Amino acid sequence: MEVDTPGVSIVILNWNGWKDTLECLESLFRISYPNYDTIVIDNDSKDDSVTEIKKYAEGNLAVSSKFFEFSNENKPIEILEYTKEGSEEGSQPAEAFAALPSNKKMILIKADKNYGFAEGCNIGIRYALAALKSEYVLLLNNDTVVKSGFLDELVKGFSIYKEAGFAGPLVYFYDYYGQTDVISTAGAEIIVCKGSINLIGHGDVDQDQFNTIRTVNYIEGSCLLIKSAVLEKIGLLDSSYFVYWEETDLCTRGLEAGYTCICVPTAKIWHKISASLSLTSRTYVYHMTRNRLWFMRTHATREELYSFLAYFFIRQFPVNIGVYLRHRDSERLSAFLQGVLDGLFSKR
Repeated sequence: MEVDTPGVSIVILNWNGWKDTLECLESLFRISYPNYDTIVIDNDSKDDSVTEIKKYAEGNLAVSSKFFEFSNENKPIEILEYTKEGSEEGSQPAEAFAALPSNKKMILIKADKNYGFAEGCNIGIRYALAALKSEYVLLLNNDTVVKSGFLDELVKGFSIYKEAGFAGPLVYFYDYYGQTDVISTAGAEIIVCKGSINLIGHGDVDQDQFNTIRTVNYIEGSCLLIKSAVLEKIGLLDSSYFVYWEETDLCTRGLEAGYTCICVPTAKIWHKISASLSLTSRTYVYHMTRNRLWFMRTHATREELYSFLAYFFIRQFPVNIGVYLRHRDSERLSAFLQGVLDGLFSKR
């Protein structure tokens, strides 16, 4: 292993989204970084995702994208397949598999049920730490497309900011009314008194205004590079969150342990934004509401929590109730109220 290219395990969670996953994989297998392993966890998909991923790896399924032309040059891709239980045995891949070029191999772990984003990713993280012993773990959403040098730049960021535990790229919208240069996030800041996230640069056209590495207090989970040593110290994603706020919790635990987060704008990806779950679904409303309250109960000081609760119940609670009643949306109203109750009173 070269000193300047430490091993990176890239964890991609698929759930009924094989078309997005294949576009992500095809962009990933074109990157310039030479020392990575790709781990795909299928969260018990019901859309033949595993079959389609295997077809792609065999070279029998082309991928279309506006960002690249499909190539069979690196096909077939060798697949090392596990069940969830098998992946947790910690056995290392055979030498022949490990010796393959990074773009010629893939680890595929099939979960027996939908474990949610947090625990689904943890399945891959545990395998990376135990079997691959990579220096870094990259969480990458399946609905992203990456630029060739993105991983080189992220790893380079850690060599500049030694105290950093987390790094993220400049994230663009995959398609913003036909544009691909509109920023989704250049890192983020947690506004504790409101229990909200400010995505830096969100909606701005990229005019090179973010041209230097900067420290932030949160990296959005679509692409999050983490030092393995940090995960070993603070633990993995909190599986009780299931989906949403779990990476915010992880970054915050890292900050509390003395690490920093950095945004590396020379690393670039494009994100389709919530391709797997509708932002208006009952699941989205419930988990976003409950988990936000859980996060605040866990990480806010007493004064910050009181300030947030006053803001939430005086301003946001009545507005949300009014919106759901006006639209006669009983499903989301029920999800919101249940999320508030569970967020305030249930234990993780």
